[in-house]
Amino acid sequence: MSVANTEKNMSMSLDMIKSHKPEVIGINDCLQAAVCIPIIKETSGPAILFEKRSSAIPHQPGDICFPGGVIEAGETPMEAALRETSEELLIPCENITILGVSDYIHMEHLAVYPFAAELKEYIGTFSIDEVAEIFTIPLSWLCKNGPESYTVESIISPPSDFPYERIVGGRNYRWRNRSEKVYFYQYGDYTIWGLTAKILKRFIELCCNK
Repeated sequence: MSVANTEKNMSMSLDMIKSHKPEVIGINDCLQAAVCIPIIKETSGPAILFEKRSSAIPHQPGDICFPGGVIEAGETPMEAALRETSEELLIPCENITILGVSDYIHMEHLAVYPFAAELKEYIGTFSIDEVAEIFTIPLSWLCKNGPESYTVESIISPPSDFPYERIVGGRNYRWRNRSEKVYFYQYGDYTIWGLTAKILKRFIELCCNK
């Protein structure tokens, strides 16, 4: 290949990076899900609706969560959030109005896209196959009562065939353990924690200017 062709190919490669739309590295390699933060208007003001997961489902039975689930092929995150909310709360999609998008969560194995939405003409229905019960918390209460916070550390443990000989320090390499804050909200007998609490905390910060 001539020097001229090499320089031309290099120029084309650099042009591609100029037009590239950045995204989070690894986002397409992890499980992607979408949730709805459902808001209903009560006599005392707006409230957020939560689900208690059915004890019959295999994943996190009995936990408090928002309606949501895995984004299916061909769906956008918003479409997935609407579909899952409609299926779990037995409410038509046309009665779900998206109000906005909250900040999303990305971990090595999971990305979650939260959408705030108002439920209209909702009469308290839900699918008993997935949901044990529903309840609401006034937005005003959440603005006044923050979560408890606990730090959990994850210890890195490489596999037995890890190529230590290729890194400086070998088996004595000092790995940096990872830590994560885990949040808990307590509302009466209901404990909201984990990813749901993290999504809720950020949403409340946006709504209440915290």
